[in-house]
Amino acid sequence: MSSPAELPVAGAPASQPVFPDEILEDIFLRLDAAADLARSSAACTTFRRVVSGRRFRRRFRSLHPPPVLGFLKFYAPGAFHPAERPHRSAPAARALARAADFSFSFLGDPDDWRVCDARDGRVLLYRCVDSTAAFADLRVADPLHRRYIQLPPIPDDLADATDKENVEFDPFLDPATDEEENDLSFRVIWAVQCQHKLDTFHFSSVTGKWRGITFNRPTPLDPSMVEDCNKFERHYAHSCFYWRFWGAGSLFILDTREMKFSVIDHDQLPIKYGHQQQAIVEVGEDRLGIVILGDGVLELYSKTLGNKNNGINTEEWQHDKIILLPQMEPTQRPWSKRTHAYWSIQGAAEGHLLLRVISPIPPKIRSATPRSHYFTVDLKTFLVERLCMSKRYVTGAHLYASFPPSLSPPTI
Repeated sequence: MSSPAELPVAGAPASQPVFPDEILEDIFLRLDAAADLARSSAACTTFRRVVSGRRFRRRFRSLHPPPVLGFLKFYAPGAFHPAERPHRSAPAARALARAADFSFSFLGDPDDWRVCDARDGRVLLYRCVDSTAAFADLRVADPLHRRYIQLPPIPDDLADATDKENVEFDPFLDPATDEEENDLSFRVIWAVQCQHKLDTFHFSSVTGKWRGITFNRPTPLDPSMVEDCNKFERHYAHSCFYWRFWGAGSLFILDTREMKFSVIDHDQLPIKYGHQQQAIVEVGEDRLGIVILGDGVLELYSKTLGNKNNGINTEEWQHDKIILLPQMEPTQRPWSKRTHAYWSIQGAAEGHLLLRVISPIPPKIRSATPRSHYFTVDLKTFLVERLCMSKRYVTGAHLYASFPPSLSPPTI
């Protein structure tokens, strides 16, 4: 009797292919959302190592800016408003709200500090030592990792050169660039608006020191304009800070790359500029934009950057686009007979515009508090998304953009 045929023995499973880090990076760079990248990094230790690498993070940030996760209330620690559904950043915003400490309890005395700026996952806070102090204490905080750095005071020899009357102080974070020495370095600029000049103090975390630069202003300002901080606005685009003063049609520009100060006259700006709410934004690698808020629409004007004429080419401003804003349910305002909601521009940062619309209250229920709805506008795609809603009136807001907590290394 013949023996049964022997069954073939299954061979050992083929080993999984090992991809070089460079190939994995190219694959991960093609992911559209940071949330997808976070899920991929949790698959195995190799993926996590590649995703957390400094080189990959830099490449990913250059292609995919950090998403807006919410905003911080102006001057008020602890008032973080995360993105809500259906905003695409809502899941990451909820994770951030759970993980971060936006009450800044790690400062030791959080009630004494006020939020004055937020960029690159960092928050700049200030504290007035006393009512007679010309300058305040400054701290840069990382609310996610609960870290902060106390900035040294501005040296007396620099501070004494500043006029103590008819001035307005404006400290803010200088956005990070690809040329930063490391991911933990940052810069702070403290601008002092005087009638005839602009004093700027620059702090670098690399040197740990302040330096001062004074720019004589060719066009003097009325003293009342300098005394009232509500009469001037600061914008940022393409490594330049722009100050717009109510009552003056010109723009004052500080180029942080060459540390030069210049002015754009009113006749070089769009016709409507100076009469409505607007924001100065980046609309491309070599184009500067002005977004103007109209009646239920945003109008975009743009111009090519150049090396002459204050960094702006002599071509006419182009009227590029009209962006329709969402239709809000009309109700009658108690102080007016008009029946439409009130839109306002709250700020522009991190490649987005922040808008607020206040829903009017019918006259019969005047005791109610109007609801404020916040929307973001992606300045690349011009997608308008509802960010969140607040039942409290917010006087000012700072957009907070970052990657999900699992992909966000310490910033200081």
